[in-house]
This record gives sequence, C-alpha cells and structure tokens, in this order.
Amino acid sequence: MFTEYSGKRVVITGRANGIGRELALGCAKRGADVLIADIHGDEAANVAQEIRALGRRGEFLEADVSLSEECQKIFEQAMAVFDGCDFLINDAGVSNGADICDIREQDIKWVTEVNVYAHWYMMQRFIPQMRKQGTHCQILNVCSIAGLMTLGSAPIYFSTKHAAVALSECVYKSLKASGDDIDISVFCPGFVQTQMHLTDRHRPARFAIDPEDPYYRSEEYQKFIAYNKVILDNGSPLVPTIEKVFELLREKRFFILTDEKYDRLLREQGVYQANMTEPIDLSMLKG
Repeated sequence: MFTEYSGKRVVITGRANGIGRELALGCAKRGADVLIADIHGDEAANVAQEIRALGRRGEFLEADVSLSEECQKIFEQAMAVFDGCDFLINDAGVSNGADICDIREQDIKWVTEVNVYAHWYMMQRFIPQMRKQGTHCQILNVCSIAGLMTLGSAPIYFSTKHAAVALSECVYKSLKASGDDIDISVFCPGFVQTQMHLTDRHRPARFAIDPEDPYYRSEEYQKFIAYNKVILDNGSPLVPTIEKVFELLREKRFFILTDEKYDRLLREQGVYQANMTEPIDLSMLKG
C-alpha cells in the first residue's frame, strides 16, 4: 500500500474543508506536493496556501467534478504542474435526505453525479497515466459507512454510496488481475465532525434550489438539515479520524474503516445476506 509520501504528487477533489482539507494537509505534512480541485476556488486557494506554508508545492483549481469535462480539466492541470500523479484522492461528496416520493429529480442527478460519476470520471483519466508512469500508485475513494449498510431514510445518499463502493471493488479487482501496480482503497467513515450538513452550498448553478419550490422550505427538508448537524456535531473528531486513515493506508487494506462501533452491524448484516433474509434492522443491535 502507500507508505512513502516524500516528493509524491497528490491530486485531491472535493470540499477544501473537512475531510478533504485534512487529507490534503496530511499528505503535505508527510512530504507530498498537492493539487486541490474544489467547486469553491477561493477555499481551494486557501488550502493550497496552507500547503505552501508547510514547505510543499500547493496548487489548486476550481472545478465541478460532477462534469466529465471538468474532470478532464483537473487531469490536464495535474499534468501541467506535476507531470503525473502518484496518489489520487476522490473526496467530493454531497448528501440529501429526502424520501423517495419527495426527492426532486435534480437532486437525484446531483447526488449521483458527485458521489458516483466523479469517481468514474477521475479514475478513467488517471489510471492510464499511472500505468504509463510504471511506479507504485494509490487511489483513495472517500465513500461512507452508508456504502456498506442502509437505513430507512436518505435513499439517494445510501444508494450512491453503495454504487461508489461497488465501483471501487470492480476497478480494484480489474487492476489486480492485470498486474498493475496501482492500489485502491475505500474510506468508509461514519459520522465525523464536519460541515456536511451544509451540503447545499456546494450546488452548481444547474442544480440550484428553486426558491419557488415549497419542498425546500418544508419542515421535512429543514428537519433533515438540523438532524444531520446534530449527528455530525456528535461524530468522531476529524483530525484523529484522518490520522487513522493514514495509518491504515500503510497496511494492505481495501476497506478503511475508522469507527469500530459499526463492526457488529456489518458482521450481522453479512449473516443476514448469506441467509437471504430481509435487510437487517439496526434497532436489533442496540444494547
């Protein structure tokens, strides 16, 4: 797996704050040069400045990773400034808690394009380059514990995270079968102390909230945002969580899980799947 960062070239997408920011700074502190791509160019610029303050090369660009052409722009920028990439981190992600009967079509597209398509677009461009380099490379796809389990809410979020995990698994198996020296890991965090509840501020213009749509002003929509904030505020501390990610990247792990409280659930869920029974009910694991 990935153990040596000194002089390595890192490309990271998504949220120049929270998990993305800490991963970028963590790579720089270990000696890597980092290119940050984020839909908020000013925030990406701030993180790039922090990286330069650490004595490493920090580059940035504004990009919407839900669009294939924008991912191409990221690739071209990486080639222009680094002439390659040793470590690709796909961190961009958004959420939506709407019920299947209430969710707006634009939100289905937005969440799917960011949480799944962006991983596809980025790997499709960077894997051929990594193959040409002929050196050991790493891809880290930031998914979620929601990609390994389900609840009775937020169906678009859970389904896209499951799709992202499955995509990583397929590509990992393909790379191993072809003998490529490229490792893939999926980071599946539980609730971490970030500002993910402010996900709407990451909307590109084409998915902007219609102020005339009563759904976005509804009590249900506001309750999801408030609930999300509460569980995130009570989640795992951000910095220790990301430090654990770097520790686990040193080991031969595909799944990177940093919160042990989900272990029993995941094991019990596997039993239910093997027995072909109904999806596991989380309430049975309380106590």
